[in-house]
Formats: sequence, C-alpha cells, structure tokens
Amino acid sequence: MKLKNLSITHKIFIVFFVVVALSTISFLHILDKTYEVSLINQGRSIAQQILIFRKWAASFGGIWTKDKYTPEIGYLMEFETKEGTAKAYKTGEALKNFGETHFYLHNPALATRELSNLSKIEYGWTFRVVSDRYMAPESKPDKWEATAIKKIKERKKDEYWSWDGNKFRFAKAIRVKKGCLKCHGSPEQIDPALLKAMRAKYGDNVDRAINYKEGDLRGIISVTIVPPSIIATAISLVDMWNIGALLLAFLVFWFFAKNEIIKPIENITKAAHDISLGKLDIDLGVRGLKEDEVADEITKLAIAIDRLRASIQIAMERLRKKK
Repeated sequence: MKLKNLSITHKIFIVFFVVVALSTISFLHILDKTYEVSLINQGRSIAQQILIFRKWAASFGGIWTKDKYTPEIGYLMEFETKEGTAKAYKTGEALKNFGETHFYLHNPALATRELSNLSKIEYGWTFRVVSDRYMAPESKPDKWEATAIKKIKERKKDEYWSWDGNKFRFAKAIRVKKGCLKCHGSPEQIDPALLKAMRAKYGDNVDRAINYKEGDLRGIISVTIVPPSIIATAISLVDMWNIGALLLAFLVFWFFAKNEIIKPIENITKAAHDISLGKLDIDLGVRGLKEDEVADEITKLAIAIDRLRASIQIAMERLRKKK
C-alpha cells in the first residue's frame, strides 16, 4: 500500500507506533547493558570477598577446626592432643579442659571449596577456585574456565566475563602473593611437614602446583550466576504507573496531532475544495494574520490559501464589473 493512499490520521498512528517500537527496543538495549553491568558488579563483589577471605586464611597458615571437618572434602593435616585447656584472652584464665582433642587444618583452597558448596545451597549462585595447574581434581577448570584463564593470560587483565548459555559467568584472577609461597613456592620455601601432608593428600599432582613466583597467575575465582531473562526483568519493571504514563503520552500525542495537525489540514482541504467550486465566502480563521507573524507552517499554509481565495474573489468581482 502506498503512503499516499493512507489518510494523515493513519500515517500519524503508524509513525507513533514505529516510534514506540523503536523506543522499546532502545529501552531493552539499555536495560540489557545495565543488567550486564549489574551482573559484572555482582560477580566482582563475590570474587573480591572470596579473595579477602583467602588472604585472611593464608595469613594464619590456614583454618583449624576442632573435632569437625567435611568428610567429602577432608583436611590437609590433623593435630591431636591428649589434653586441651581453653584460656581467656588477656587474663589467661583457664576456662575449660577439653580432654583429648583433634584439630584439622583447612588450607585456603579447602576452605573456599567448602564455602562454594555452602553458597550453592544458600544463595543460588556458585563459585569455584580453579587452575590450569590444579592440585585437587575438583580444581580442574571446565571448558569456559579454561577459556577464561587463557583470555586473562593473553589480555594481561585480571577479569573476564561472558554468557555461557543462560548463565552469566565471571572470572577473577588469583595472583600469587608472598603468603601463597608457603604452599605453592619452591620445595625449599614450603615447610617439610606441610609438603608431606600435601603429597599424602594429592600425590604427584603437587608437583604441578608448586614452584610459583610472586605475581604469577595461580588460577581464577569462577563465579556462576543464573539470573532471570531480560524479558522477565523488563516485565517485572512494568507496573500501573508505567502503563498509565504510556497511555497519558498517547492521549497527549493524539490531542496534539488531532487539534494541531489533522483538524487544520482537514479545514484547509475543505476550503481548497470549496474554492475550486467557486465558494469564495469562507473563513479559514486566519484573517488579519500575516505570514511573518506566525511560525506554524500549517497556519502559514492557511494564510496563503486565504490570500489565494481573496485574490480569486477580487478577480471575480472585476470580471463582473467589466460585464
């Protein structure tokens, strides 16, 4: 259908809906970008908290738990005492005698693995600490994580993120600090008892997880978030205020278009039709106005048509007088 076969009312409606459609697409694009930035910040926040926790645990040489550990994860070293006495801070006052007590050492890697299992249950997002030089089989990177490690090395940046299907995944580099060398430095830098405990737990895999230097990439914190879809998010943002504002915008637009465009053009069209039939005694509502005094183009057109009507009327009167 050609546009000239449509009324100006239909054209205005078409333009209005095209503008609304393009605005909606633009809004969804902005929402998508904002949504992604929000997910990046969420992933970054989670990773930073894990890094802080690992740094704290490493500063104490790991975390010792009393008479308890997670069986599926285990521990790195056990400390047994036949008699244990609890004492108060500062005063040294004896508080309780525990008798035979067992303490289990969880190095930062084991501790963060337990936190990961807890986060999966409690919060709906998960994280893993993985490395291309992994010691424990659980720390072996999956396909996305292997790509993340590769990209971080190539780009020499400490972050990488992308969508993996319907999952948003964020990777944060773990750089070797001085405290990390206690477990991942050269054999000479690692306590012999700790090295024996590591070999007892991880076997020959220990060899590929040591001999690091400060600043080396030890691995990544891999955060996985399964957010709702962008469409579901957009729908969740729509309420009665949004719908009311859209309807009000449409009514304002329609009121303006009807009274300032459609109706004046209809009047001019009717006037031109009447003039063509010789009906010159018509009022366009612009008598006394001058074109240089108005800015509205339709009003200027009406003034021009009215001037044409007046000129024809004068010409017709002159012809009558000559007769």
